[in-house]
Amino acid sequence: MLGMKTLPFEVMQTGEFYVDLLKTGKIKIARKIKEPVTLQDPCNIIRRGGAAEKFRYFVNETCEDFREMTPNREHNFCCNAGGGLASLSNWAAHKAKFNRVKAEQIMATGAKYVITPCHNCSTGIKDVIKYWNLPVKNIFFDEILVATMEMPEHLKLKK
Repeated sequence: MLGMKTLPFEVMQTGEFYVDLLKTGKIKIARKIKEPVTLQDPCNIIRRGGAAEKFRYFVNETCEDFREMTPNREHNFCCNAGGGLASLSNWAAHKAKFNRVKAEQIMATGAKYVITPCHNCSTGIKDVIKYWNLPVKNIFFDEILVATMEMPEHLKLKK
């Protein structure tokens, strides 16, 4: 990458970056999401990237009622988005139909929101929600951050 053997910066997923911002105090949380939430563990980011505990730190800092899926972390059931292939094809409904196990797993939590740290997972989970008519919504980490963070004075709109 860029012809360098080592990079002068760390490569990380956005959720990991948000955790760093929270831990260093660069972003402060003013309020927490009150409704029950659950977390989709993205296959590559969790299994190969090891971000499971960082993501749980983020969720616990921003949400009052976090409900784990069972199984979870590296054993969580796949969203079935195929690493992005779901968004590139017309197989979405077909894949969602055969992902009943994910629909049942989500519903077993009683959550109102499914947090997806990965855009591909978001596509897969939205397809499952739509196909199985689940009474939940999909939400990204950045949406949670915007809804819960303390707005610094210098960034507030002046009246």
